[in-house]
Amino acid sequence: MNKLRDNWSYIKHFKMNSIFLRTFLLIALLTIVPFLILSIMFYATNFKNVREEITLENSSILDSSVNIIDRTLMECDMMSSSLASNESTQLFTINNVSTDSFKTVTGLAKTLPMIYTYLDSIYIYSEPADCLIVSENVQPVSDYADTDWLDDYDKVTSPTGIIVPRTKNNSYPPLITIIKPIYVADEKKGAVIMNINSQIMYNSMLYKRYKEGKTLLLVNPENKIIMSSNSEYFNMPLENICLDSENIDSKTEPCQINDENYTVLSAESRVSSYKYISAYPLTLYEQRLSAMRAQILVSLILLLIVVFILAYVASAKSYTPLHEIISFLDSSSAAADNISNEDKNELMYIINSIRLHIEDKTKMEEILEERMKLLRKAQYDMLQTQINPHFLYNTLETINWMAYNLSNSENPVSKSLITLASFFRNTLSSGYFVSIEDEIKYTNEYINILALRYGDLFDIEWDIDDTILPCTIIKICLQPIIENAVYHGLKPKNDKGLIKISGRCDGKNTIITISDNGVGMDSDKLYELNRRLQDNAYNDEKSHIGLVNVNQRIKIIFGDDYGIMVDSQEGVGTDVYITIPREQ
Repeated sequence: MNKLRDNWSYIKHFKMNSIFLRTFLLIALLTIVPFLILSIMFYATNFKNVREEITLENSSILDSSVNIIDRTLMECDMMSSSLASNESTQLFTINNVSTDSFKTVTGLAKTLPMIYTYLDSIYIYSEPADCLIVSENVQPVSDYADTDWLDDYDKVTSPTGIIVPRTKNNSYPPLITIIKPIYVADEKKGAVIMNINSQIMYNSMLYKRYKEGKTLLLVNPENKIIMSSNSEYFNMPLENICLDSENIDSKTEPCQINDENYTVLSAESRVSSYKYISAYPLTLYEQRLSAMRAQILVSLILLLIVVFILAYVASAKSYTPLHEIISFLDSSSAAADNISNEDKNELMYIINSIRLHIEDKTKMEEILEERMKLLRKAQYDMLQTQINPHFLYNTLETINWMAYNLSNSENPVSKSLITLASFFRNTLSSGYFVSIEDEIKYTNEYINILALRYGDLFDIEWDIDDTILPCTIIKICLQPIIENAVYHGLKPKNDKGLIKISGRCDGKNTIITISDNGVGMDSDKLYELNRRLQDNAYNDEKSHIGLVNVNQRIKIIFGDDYGIMVDSQEGVGTDVYITIPREQ
């Protein structure tokens, strides 16, 4: 058995009972199972450590960020308080008087945004005069576009002021506006409006800390976001990003922000009522764990390779004597697929192979005896088919001699017998093939015999290309088709008909067409006839036996690409196309 001459074939056929796999499983059990246990323990420990590491990193960055933003907001609050308490600023709000010291104040309000890039602008507002100082220019409030802070100014009731989120001119940029009221004699006369660009403040102070999907949110007491890495979140309630501030605790329980999982920490501002929320995406957490899993997997694969090699080396030594025995048995045994399920391992295979050898010998003797009987019968049938035509041919010759003696000359009966005898002589000649020229000659002899029977029922017209005359065709190819045309096509017509036989070359093929103008056939019969010819199946149907016989012989000799195809129209006639290869 060739398929079992290597170790891999033994594994395929004997599966878990093969020596190799049993050795492999034993070594794997002693090595891989402990490795997996240790790997699971290692992964669990590192799982916890990685999570704690990310929590500590998040907490550390959050603390430093809180200090930076708180200090910045405190500085801005102190600067706005200093401007609001300045005596020159207070005089301006009362009398709209511009002194030299006030010019210093307005110059400072203009200069500070240039020094601190996160400061967008500083306004000084006089309520009695209903005017506004922007960049040292005094203009009526009604002439200035950015005035949506006025509603919040009206709500200020304390000297500490308020901080509100808004957008400049109701469009861009996002601002954190400090409204610091100016009180004169305990009466509110105006305010210093300090506008902080939250996006610039975030990018300049926190961008390097919060990358790779990390984000920091600054939330006011109304749970609205007033600073984040995403400008679209500005002044948006936390609920809009699917984050509930009440569920955020210091233990970093996973939360969802816009359907993505984050590890979240929160911290209260030390200088205001604001809250900071630091969010780390769990993808960072998963990346570290994925790298760890990949290392364990690579180690496991390498260990499996080592175990595989060890098992192969150990089993190869065991296979050496077994291989010699099996090879000896395989040299005369059946195919590998005949191995039964009883062959649990190599030893059982050897035992069963010996038993199969004995059984196969008996079966082969029985098969040989049966085939010898069939061969003898085939030889008898062949000899019988040779005797019958020869006997008929010799009988025809005797009858011809008797007819000739009765009239002492040739007569119609004698001529018919001579033609029929010649036809049988050609049929009995050796070989399967004749030239198309000879086939036409034999066909004409057969047509003469038909003419004796049917008289002037039909005419014959030949149109054969001379180039195909030397080409080969099987014997008795045209005669059955012509007889079929006369019997099924012209005879039922009850009128004289025409049979036209044409032949031509078509590339590498020769096509011969036998056409008649007989009764034809309907589409159902035509379809069934062509189906029988295409299927090339033998059946016992008596109709069109000649067509089926010629078609089968063509396909047997030349292949399925060749044969007969019929086209017919009821009341018009029938065309039979014979396609054979062009060979000489």
